[in-house]
Amino acid sequence: MYINKFLVFASLLLASCGTNQATKPVSVATSEPTDIQNGFVPTTSLYGYDEDGPKANIAVLLPTSGPAKSFGNGIKASIEAAFLRKPMENITVSFYDLSGEKSRRDLVIRDALNNDPDVIIGPLFAEDTIALRDAKPSRTPVISFTSDVNALGNNVVTMNLIPTQSIETIVRQMQLDGAKTMLVLAPDDNSGQLMAATATKVADAYRLPINGLFYYKSGDSNSIKDVAMRASMYNARNAANTRAREVLSDIINKEQLDGATRANLRNQLEKISRNETLGELPYDSILFLGSGEDTKTLASFLRYYGIGNRDAAFYGTTLWHGSDIASDFTLSGAKYATLPPISDNFVSLYNMVVGKDPDYLSAFGYDAANISLGMLYSNKSKDAYLFDPSGYIGTTGIFRLQPSGESERALRIMELNGSGEATMLKAESKNFLVPLYSINISDLNTVPEKELKTRGVNPGDYITIPENLRYKSQYRTKTIGANYVSDIEEIATDAPVQIYASDETETVSNEEFEPVKIETVSRKYIDSVEVLE
Repeated sequence: MYINKFLVFASLLLASCGTNQATKPVSVATSEPTDIQNGFVPTTSLYGYDEDGPKANIAVLLPTSGPAKSFGNGIKASIEAAFLRKPMENITVSFYDLSGEKSRRDLVIRDALNNDPDVIIGPLFAEDTIALRDAKPSRTPVISFTSDVNALGNNVVTMNLIPTQSIETIVRQMQLDGAKTMLVLAPDDNSGQLMAATATKVADAYRLPINGLFYYKSGDSNSIKDVAMRASMYNARNAANTRAREVLSDIINKEQLDGATRANLRNQLEKISRNETLGELPYDSILFLGSGEDTKTLASFLRYYGIGNRDAAFYGTTLWHGSDIASDFTLSGAKYATLPPISDNFVSLYNMVVGKDPDYLSAFGYDAANISLGMLYSNKSKDAYLFDPSGYIGTTGIFRLQPSGESERALRIMELNGSGEATMLKAESKNFLVPLYSINISDLNTVPEKELKTRGVNPGDYITIPENLRYKSQYRTKTIGANYVSDIEEIATDAPVQIYASDETETVSNEEFEPVKIETVSRKYIDSVEVLE
């Protein structure tokens, strides 16, 4: 078993890296986040800063070999850089390679716990985090990097972003943009179902109705195409377009018309013929809960079926980050929530140590190391320091850790413009004086697909024909694709209900139907009703 013992004493290396140590002491009663992005801040006391602190050891459990070694080694380099910036000779840091088969990883966890660490940083994955949580003493704090909330609790927290937080952030923006009702498109996997459940709960909290929720298989173009067709109401809207063109063509070809009327009908026909679909959508915004690649494919098929971002506003989550979606000019105007960029100071430090720019996981690792040092050197209890409600300013903006184990991070709103670089539309919050999120993930339940609620499309609503021809049976149109879902459920639309006269040639035949004779109706049942205002 490989264990890399890393004793933090290399102060000479620090000089070559350069330091930018924060000097603001931690205040127990502070209402602003503590800035740790340039290294941890030692706690002050009546006698000044307590630089010595007790002897302690920190265990770091990361995959430094195997398929995930690039992630593990990136975090490891950040942790080393953090400890080298603030060398403490009385702190021992032990790195454990948590890779290979589960049986081997369990042995590594057991070996790390046998050394009775004061703080544990890692693991990266949920399965290992759960195994560690169940095996460790409850008093030992664990700062992991999993995004699975089911792996947290029992003094196990995560530095990673909880993806569902970006949903509440972007739905809040949708509400500010004036959205009335939305369509939700999510991957059909555990993560996608969690995101869809979150979207459902957030939409309810912000009173922004979901008028359709569809699951697709991520990366499967056939599944994505099918969902795009259903979500676009293509069959109904295409049939409505066809019927409208038929009516206009028949009138032009079969009826006696004056020149102006014929020209008007030809203009209508030409305009409708430019598209394959006709009619309004029962939603005005679309929330994409998949990756940037999935979103690009979905948007492409939606355009194919007659829906662009002019028909419905497009919104996404932090899962768009890192994709090339910002280069897609057809998605210009789409908005998404994401983390702030990594601080320049940490980028420079990491580049100096590793020779490349850090990713978000590496940045989280740096902050985890600084939080660990803060816990060991603070005059507060470990829990009080770790769960400081005022939070911290880290390498990616402000964050705080909850007793449930979740991290809470401030996000910003970005807008795509097709240039390859998204534009910041709204900056992230700078403190937690106003709570950022209200949804408790532990309360979520899986939600099924939700078919669109729609009054359908009546082609006659989108064409104008001469008054004297309007009631001819051959030019009558009927609503196509109506789906009320439930008799008692309201349809989220401001469109008025239109009632059309039935075809005079159609009759209703029912042997059990007996019309009520008017003369048998007694007025006393009407006059005796008291109307209350």
